[in-house]
Amino acid sequence: MALKASLPPNPLTIRIELGQDSVAFRRTSGALAILWHKLGNGPAVVLKRQLWAQLLKLVYGREVESDALWFQHTFLVIVAKCIALAVLGLREDDPKRLLSGEAFRSAGISGAVESDFFDWVVTGADGEDLVRRIMAHVRRFRLIEVECDVLKILYESLIDRDQRHGLGEYYTPDWLAAKMVKHFIDRPLVEHVLDPACGSGTFLFQAIRLFLKEAGEADMNAELRAAEACARVEGMDIHPVAVIIARVTYLLALAPALRHRKGALSIPVYLGDSMQLSISEIVGGKELTIRVPPPPAGERASGTRDANGREQLDFPDTFCRDPALFDKAIERMRSGSETGMTREQIEKTLHRITEQHYRVDVTQEQKLAIVDLGKTYITFDKLRREGRDSVWAYVARNLSRPLAFSAADGWASIVIGNPPWLAFRYMSADLQKRFRELAKGENVYVGGKLATQNDLGALFTVRAAALYLRSGGKIAFVLPLAALSRGQFEQLRSGSFHSARIAWDEVWTMDDSVQPLFPVPSCVVFGRRRATSKTLPDKVRAYSGALPFRDAPEEIADKELKVQEDAPALSVANFEGGSPYRTMFRQGATLVPRMLCFVERRTMGRLGADPSAPYVASRRTNQEKEPWKSLPGIENRVEAEFLRPVLLGESILPYRIFQPLEAVVPVTDKGIVLDAEAAANRGFDGLHGWMSKAERVWNGNAESGSMTLIGRWNYHNELGVQFPLASLRVVYAASGTNPAACILKEPAVIEHKLYWSAPAIEKETRYLTALLNSETARQRGESLQSRGQWGARDFDKVIFSLPIPRFEASYPLHNAIAEAARVAETIAASVPLPENVKFQRARGLVRAALTDAGVAQRIDALVARLLDGT
Repeated sequence: MALKASLPPNPLTIRIELGQDSVAFRRTSGALAILWHKLGNGPAVVLKRQLWAQLLKLVYGREVESDALWFQHTFLVIVAKCIALAVLGLREDDPKRLLSGEAFRSAGISGAVESDFFDWVVTGADGEDLVRRIMAHVRRFRLIEVECDVLKILYESLIDRDQRHGLGEYYTPDWLAAKMVKHFIDRPLVEHVLDPACGSGTFLFQAIRLFLKEAGEADMNAELRAAEACARVEGMDIHPVAVIIARVTYLLALAPALRHRKGALSIPVYLGDSMQLSISEIVGGKELTIRVPPPPAGERASGTRDANGREQLDFPDTFCRDPALFDKAIERMRSGSETGMTREQIEKTLHRITEQHYRVDVTQEQKLAIVDLGKTYITFDKLRREGRDSVWAYVARNLSRPLAFSAADGWASIVIGNPPWLAFRYMSADLQKRFRELAKGENVYVGGKLATQNDLGALFTVRAAALYLRSGGKIAFVLPLAALSRGQFEQLRSGSFHSARIAWDEVWTMDDSVQPLFPVPSCVVFGRRRATSKTLPDKVRAYSGALPFRDAPEEIADKELKVQEDAPALSVANFEGGSPYRTMFRQGATLVPRMLCFVERRTMGRLGADPSAPYVASRRTNQEKEPWKSLPGIENRVEAEFLRPVLLGESILPYRIFQPLEAVVPVTDKGIVLDAEAAANRGFDGLHGWMSKAERVWNGNAESGSMTLIGRWNYHNELGVQFPLASLRVVYAASGTNPAACILKEPAVIEHKLYWSAPAIEKETRYLTALLNSETARQRGESLQSRGQWGARDFDKVIFSLPIPRFEASYPLHNAIAEAARVAETIAASVPLPENVKFQRARGLVRAALTDAGVAQRIDALVARLLDGT
């Protein structure tokens, strides 16, 4: 797969030789597809993929598994294990021993490489040959020169940006992790450091290197340093591939101490659910519940099942919180199943193991736990006999570790890392339900209009502190910059939660200029677990400046970035009070998926269309998302009264309507919202036909537990409240680089990317459009906006945090602003727009014309006077 005998392990070479466009990856992907066709129906192989997909759903909040991703992850894991083997100088030519980690265990290192979901490839001879070719290719790299970022580079070069949903998969650059670790870990030889979302292991690497540096300066026995580091720095992550990468990164960090070590080592990086979503509260304690995916079609499986009939394995907290005891129990259950032991025999064996482990009589709690494990053994044994057992020991041993870390009021004195950032609206229905329960229980949930913007990062931060951080311990997390100002993080900023209280001590900010970093601006929050909470401070350390590349080392970051100490904190967005106009504007209707609503008229030949009920079809665009993108459109006659113009965010320009679209809007003139049945009851045959088809598509493809289609369109009555359609309205775009607002006099429906209000007089509408379009108002509200990859983006209602008074016709300044807006409307209407021009370009042309005429500057000056009260 490669021609050169010696390759440098630098980022460019890694991408060329092993990345998504490499010959090696393309050939391996094709070979893996052929292997999967041969091996993919085996019960054990099917189970591994199902469990992998189950974990990924927790990672991403939705179903993401595909053949392509399965093959990418398989290739990445094989390469990572080959790199680990080569870095440590271990020679192994047996693919099965490589993927199972037997070569590492023979060298006295456990937990670094294990038999996992991805060793399916060596269940056939062709797969073994493929792994040998990958091993030979990896050995061509001069891995003695390897740095910690190699595996991050490989991961991000293999997995498409679109696949790495959310920010949880844009791993923390080395310079930022190094700064946080050095700043926060005061006593590395004493403190227990845990990264509960360790990703590729960047924080673990930095923490271990800090430990080894301090150990050397303290003259710690060189034979003990590796083992002591493993006892002090640990990590876990729910992503099955990230964990494997992190284990190899951990080994790389330990490399300076490994050659002097004495005795065996266990690498403490685990595949674990840090949120403990798989943990059930039961009478007297907790238990780990692992859902068993269904067997292949046509095969029977039986065992303990949950309320929904799903098979499950339950492991009581009594065993989970003691990793050594748990591992002994799991191994005995596995070997007992292979030798045909009964449940009664296993329970007696577990009783003896527990007694020997603690060297005291078994307690009543332990006796009950043994009975529970005996029940689990029945399912465990049946899974083995069905050929679906090969991965359970690995899964159970890893997923039990969060309970061990949270035992005895927390293991960690330092919790540090970069938790997953995932908005509520992107979570699966199951995860949304569990999130809502936990977030409300911890007093971190924000309801109302902000409910869909709740972020997993906030709950993760609270859970990490409550579960794993001992009293007086410290926490440092990377979060989106929105955590400092946006409403969905309001409760997090308070520091006061049901299970823990955090005194927030310090904040670092990285503004838009700190690039490349993350797709949105970010921050770091530092706090301590205390008896009394403390809100975020009003002064921050502010970083600014551009970096030459994302994983720049700390010394380059120090050179390129500017640091301002005691900079003012971001202003907190105000969602109540402020201008009286805040309550007068509403958001438009959420008309998604658009292919079920937006339409194009179909020509009907010589006879022409029926004007009273035109024939329409779904309007399709390349911006559609799955599953809607792959579904066929729908067609039907629809009564003309339900075909209405709809304004989207891109439908308006400053002071001018641009391009409305047509949609099926199932609302009567009086505001009665109709589903298919209601349309039929009122005799609207065409609308009934369209809505029946649309509802079938929605019901068959929406997330389980979702609301009805009409409930989605009329969420919070955002559709119905627009009727009867007012003859005079103000609309403005909810987001954008620059504002856009205009007066609407046509009977159009407003979509959720716009806000609207219906003032009584035209002068007031002009007064509002001038304010909403002004650069002065934009600049003064900028610090309150949420920020995306391209800077401040969302306007929403933050502008109404400014002191904008209600229009008064008797005030000369108000009238002057309205008159300036009238002039701006005239100029905007006269701007020629090229055919097929995009809305961004059209907005730019209008703004340029207003600037050239001097009107924009006049409005900005008037608005400044208004806001300053002069």
